[in-house]
Amino acid sequence: MFSRPRFRSVTRIALPLALLALVAACSSDKGPPPGCPKTDFVSDLDHMTAFADGAVGDLTDVRFDARLGGLTAICNFEKSELVMDVAFQVVATRGPANRDNQAEVTYFLAIADETGAVIAKETFSNTLPFKGNLRRVAITDEFAPRIPYTADKLTLNSYRVLIGFQLTPEQLAYNRRQQR
Repeated sequence: MFSRPRFRSVTRIALPLALLALVAACSSDKGPPPGCPKTDFVSDLDHMTAFADGAVGDLTDVRFDARLGGLTAICNFEKSELVMDVAFQVVATRGPANRDNQAEVTYFLAIADETGAVIAKETFSNTLPFKGNLRRVAITDEFAPRIPYTADKLTLNSYRVLIGFQLTPEQLAYNRRQQR
């Protein structure tokens, strides 16, 4: 159901710029176009802080902090399915306890139907390297979720594509404490 484009090296730069231009040209306050699911990051799961083992909460033990941003989503209707072009950025900042010069993150894409039930979910892992003295790195990842539909494309308006980090219970609790 989820796939990554085959031409990642070329599209890593070109696709986000093209998507941004297209979304800016077509954006309105009315929401997504008819039949296009709302695509968004999940609150409390759009950022994560990784700590050295067993040190949740102490800022000197932060390995890295990562955030999701720069989301673009375009709907393409094919004969019997909706194929979306979804791209977003993962930005990581190195913390004082980062000894391996990298940030290993796992995030998910999920599709929820009109009742809110998750009908598909897949997780993806990525490693962001902090080369040299870099304190901050970013990547753009792209996906092409496919959603079958009936004759009435408008039913997809009530679907949602959800994106977030796959967090441990401790990381989720930490995020929620930070938002108070």
